[in-house]
Amino acid sequence: MLYWQKIHEDLAYDGWRKMWQKLFLLPNGKKSTFDVIGNGPYISVAAFTPEGDAILIRQYRPGPEIILTSCCEGYLDKGESPEEAARRELMEETGYEAEEIILLKAKRSAYSTEYQYFLLATNCRWKKDQKLDENEFIDVFTLSLPEFRAFIKDKKDHTFVNIDLAYLALDYLGSL
Repeated sequence: MLYWQKIHEDLAYDGWRKMWQKLFLLPNGKKSTFDVIGNGPYISVAAFTPEGDAILIRQYRPGPEIILTSCCEGYLDKGESPEEAARRELMEETGYEAEEIILLKAKRSAYSTEYQYFLLATNCRWKKDQKLDENEFIDVFTLSLPEFRAFIKDKKDHTFVNIDLAYLALDYLGSL
């Protein structure tokens, strides 16, 4: 494997996220600049009730400018473990509390500094109303396991953003 050498980087934008422009010397001797999104570590939680129903959320997303369906997600607070963040975000966004949280996997992205943790929350029970941030507007709903499996395989649906997490969770649960 031939590695790249970073020559220089500039902060191109500093907002809710950052955008870096990074100049690299490539293995072929040429130079090339890449835009890299600066994003902190975050969690994505596949949550299921004791009956096996998937707990999902719908919310408008400004990137594609449509309502997307996802599992619960959120950034880690400073000093917080992925498991702690999963419990907090699940409670804040859905009002559900998990009996058990299991770290399934973590991954990196090609053009971002982000680190995403995939977690499974089992035996989740509704405890209280959502505690949303001022810019969050989230609808919570559940799907039975057969409905969830059909939903993630639906070729016509383009709104579910956690297909990778869904398959990891279903595999762990022996429900593929």
